[in-house]
Amino acid sequence: MTLVEEINEGIKEAMRSRNQLRLDTLRMLKSKILTVDARCNLPDAEVLKLFKTYFGNLQEALEHAQTANRPEMIEKLKSELEIVQEFLPKPLSLDETKKIVEQAIADSGAKTKKDVGLVMKSIMKINRTVDGKLAKDLADQLLTD
Repeated sequence: MTLVEEINEGIKEAMRSRNQLRLDTLRMLKSKILTVDARCNLPDAEVLKLFKTYFGNLQEALEHAQTANRPEMIEKLKSELEIVQEFLPKPLSLDETKKIVEQAIADSGAKTKKDVGLVMKSIMKINRTVDGKLAKDLADQLLTD
């Protein structure tokens, strides 16, 4: 079953169970897909890119809600993040990410923090599911000034 089909099934199920938050979130995901391709013929890789972008937007909104001290918005955004995360691949563990970063540093020949861009480019070639922010932080720690 493709991601688009999973979203459609999830929408039907949310309607049946009268889960409004889930329904709204899934409809938003579907609208993201429809914005790019009106026929919903996108391959799963493209759909995942859209979902990751939306997930990042939700995380950013959550940070803003936390700084603004808006508890009702924080709860809603956390719930939406959980729903979107169901459709994303499982993130790599810290150890797995560290191994990939170390391999990328060795492959790129990076020596200083100025070479972080080369390391990140190499990381994305090795594994596209790596959390970029975590990988950058690890690369900064492993590289010297």
